[in-house]
Amino acid sequence: MQKFKLALGIHNHQPIGNFDSVFEQAHKLAYKPFLELFNKFDKLKMSLHQSGILWVWQGEKDIKYFDLVQKLLYDDRLELMTGGFYEPILPSIPDRDKKGQIQMLNRYLYGQFGVDPNGLWLTERVWEPHLPKVLKEAEVDYMPIDDTHFLYAGMEQDDLKGVFLTEENGASVKLLPIQKKLRYLIPFKTVEEVIDELKRQAEKNPGGLAVYADDGEKFGVWPKTHQHCYKDGWLEEFFTALSDNSDWLDVITLGQAAMTRPVGRVYLPTASYAEMLHWSLPPKAFVEYEEFEEWLKDTGKFEKYGRYVRGGHWRSFLAKYDEANMMHKRMLMVSNKFDQFVEQNPKRYDVIDQARHHLYAAQCNCPYWHGVFGGLYLAHIRQAIYNNIIASENLLTPEQEQVQKQTFDYDADGHSEVIVRTNKFVSIIKPSHGGMMVELDNREAAFNITDTLTRRREGYHNKLAKAKLDGEATDNTESIHDLVLTKEKGLDKLVAHDWYLRRCFVDHFLKPETDINKFASGEFGDDGDFILEPWQYMGGGDPGTVRLKRKGAIYREDGIKPLTIVKSFYFQKDSDVISVNYSLTAENENIDGLRFAVENNFNFLAGHADDRYITFGEDRPKNSYLDAVNSFKGLFATILHDDWLKSAVALMPDRKAEIWQVPIFTISLSEGGFEKVYQGTSIVSIFDITLKKGIPHELSFLLFSGKPGNLPPRFLSKCEKSMFKK
Repeated sequence: MQKFKLALGIHNHQPIGNFDSVFEQAHKLAYKPFLELFNKFDKLKMSLHQSGILWVWQGEKDIKYFDLVQKLLYDDRLELMTGGFYEPILPSIPDRDKKGQIQMLNRYLYGQFGVDPNGLWLTERVWEPHLPKVLKEAEVDYMPIDDTHFLYAGMEQDDLKGVFLTEENGASVKLLPIQKKLRYLIPFKTVEEVIDELKRQAEKNPGGLAVYADDGEKFGVWPKTHQHCYKDGWLEEFFTALSDNSDWLDVITLGQAAMTRPVGRVYLPTASYAEMLHWSLPPKAFVEYEEFEEWLKDTGKFEKYGRYVRGGHWRSFLAKYDEANMMHKRMLMVSNKFDQFVEQNPKRYDVIDQARHHLYAAQCNCPYWHGVFGGLYLAHIRQAIYNNIIASENLLTPEQEQVQKQTFDYDADGHSEVIVRTNKFVSIIKPSHGGMMVELDNREAAFNITDTLTRRREGYHNKLAKAKLDGEATDNTESIHDLVLTKEKGLDKLVAHDWYLRRCFVDHFLKPETDINKFASGEFGDDGDFILEPWQYMGGGDPGTVRLKRKGAIYREDGIKPLTIVKSFYFQKDSDVISVNYSLTAENENIDGLRFAVENNFNFLAGHADDRYITFGEDRPKNSYLDAVNSFKGLFATILHDDWLKSAVALMPDRKAEIWQVPIFTISLSEGGFEKVYQGTSIVSIFDITLKKGIPHELSFLLFSGKPGNLPPRFLSKCEKSMFKK
C-alpha cells in the first residue's frame, strides 16, 4: 500500500532592527528547542526556511545551532529553502532586487552549509501572477503557498491533493497548497485531532499528499505556546505520533513533495493568506468582513461559501497607511539610484556590496504592513528601514559640492514633492498636503527624525473592551488569531484618531476653546484651511530655497476671511540648521485673535528612557521625558536630546511663544495583545497674532539636527524667566 505523505515545513524570521533580546528569546523559546526535539525522531523529515537576517544572528550567537542544522542535512532529514535574504514582499520590489535577494541567500546557504536550494519561501505568501517568470530566472523550482489562493481560483478543497504547476509566459514553477486546516490544528488542538485529520485525508486520498508549512514562532514565541509545546509536551507527543503512524504515513520535505507528479495546472489570483487580506481592509470593511464571515458560520454556510469571502490586496496597506507608502517609495528611490550607480561604476565592488546590503535590508517586509503582528506600529522597526535607506543612499551619493533640489512625484500620489539634499540632510516637502516637511533625514546619523505615526481607527479597536489582561487565566491554548489580550488596563480609553498627517511644519489656526488636552485627544477643529489643502510651490530660485504659498482663509461665524501664507525653507551646505520663514497677510480686512500654531513632530523612539529627554533653552522641566505633557509660556528654544544616539533636535522661533509638548501614543494589536506604543513627541509653538489688512506678518524658526556639541549657542540661551522648579 502506498503511504500517505505529510510534507512538513517551518519558517523562522526576525525583522531587521528588532531588539537583540527578541532574537535571543525567539531562538531560545522556539527555533532551537524545535530543531533539538525534531532531531530525536529519526523517521521524520522537514524543510526549514530562515531569513538571512536570522541566519546571520544565529551564526554569530549560537554556532551549535549551525552544527545541528549541518547534522540534520548530513542525515538527509532536513532541506533548506531559499527566499529573499532580508525577507521582502517580493511583488513590492523591482524584479532585479527579487533576483538579487534570492541569489544573496543562495550564496549564503551554499557558503555555510554547501547546499543549493531550489524551493522558495514566499514572504507572507503574497502572490501575484507575474512571479513565476522572475522566480524561474532565479532558478526556483517550487514554493509552498496557501490553499486559500487555490480556493479563490474556484477550486474545491478536495481538488488540492498534490502539486500544481503555474506559469507566466511559459516560465513555470510548482506550487504546494498549504492546508489552512492543519495550520489551525497545529499546535492549538490535540495531537489526536491532528492525526485523525491526516487519517481522514489518507482514507479519502490513498497515497496522496498533505502540506503543512507555517511560522516557527507558533512553537514557543506566541502567547502560552512555549509552555504548551515543550513543558506540557505537545510537540514531543506530536512527533511521537507521526513516528508511530509510519506504517501508513511518511513525513517528508517540501522538496520531496515537489518531485511528485503534478496533479494539474492552475492560475492563481493575487492573494495572500486569508488573515492578511482581512487586515489590509479599511476599518469599516474590516468589521463588515468579520460580521459577514460570522454570519456564514452561524448559518452553516461558511464551509460551502467561505472561499468567496476574501479581503483586500497586500498593496492596500500602502493606501491604508501613508507612512508605509512614503517609506516604500523612498526605498524605491534608492533602488533606482543603486541600479544607476552599478551601471556607471561596475568595478566599485566594496561600495556596491555595502550599498546593496543596506538597500536589501530596507526591503524587509515587516514595517510595510500591519496585522496581528506589530509591523508598521513598531517605531524601531520602521526606523531600521530608514537607517538602511539613508545608509545606502549615503554610499551612492558622492560628497556634494552644492545643495541639490529636485521636484518629482516620489510617493506616486499624483502630486510633485520637493526634495532637497545637502551634505547634512535629505528633506522632503509636500506642497500638495499642507506644505509639510514629511521627511527629514540626518545623513550622519542615518536617522529620519520625522518618522512619527498618525493615530488611526483600526477595525480591531472594538475588541478592546473584551480583551483579557495579559496573565489572566484562559481555559485553553487558543490560536493567536482568536486570543485577544491587552498588556495594560484602560487602553480602550486612550484610543484616539488624528485627522491629518503628523509631520513637521503643520500650520494650525486653533479655536479659542482648544487647549492642550483637546489637542492631545485629536478632537479639535481648525479655523484655517492650511493643513489638508494644497500649497503652490513657487519654484525656481536658489537650490537651497523652497518657497510655498497658499491663498486660504480663516473660517469664523462672522464670515470667511481670506488669508495668504508664504512659507519658505532655507538649506545651506555644511549647516546643521534649517531656517523656516512664515509671512502671513490678511487680504481683505483686519483679522484679530488668531492663535497661529506650528506643529512639529519628532521621534527618538523611546519616550520614557533616561537618556532621552527635553529641555527648554538650558532649563530642564521636572518631568523631562519625551512622553511627558508640558505646557509653558514665554519660552524660547525647545531641545530634544538623545544621548544614546548622541544626537539632538532643537526648534527655536524668533520670538517667545506658548509651547506645548504632547506625546503621540497609538493603541495597536500585536501577537502579545493590545499595547500602547510611543510614536513621537509633538512640539506645538503657539503665537497670538493680529493681522492688519495688506501688511505681512513675519515670523521664523530655526531647526537644528545633529550632534549636541554642534548646537549653536543661541539655542542654549537661558530662558528669560525660568518656569521650572529645581
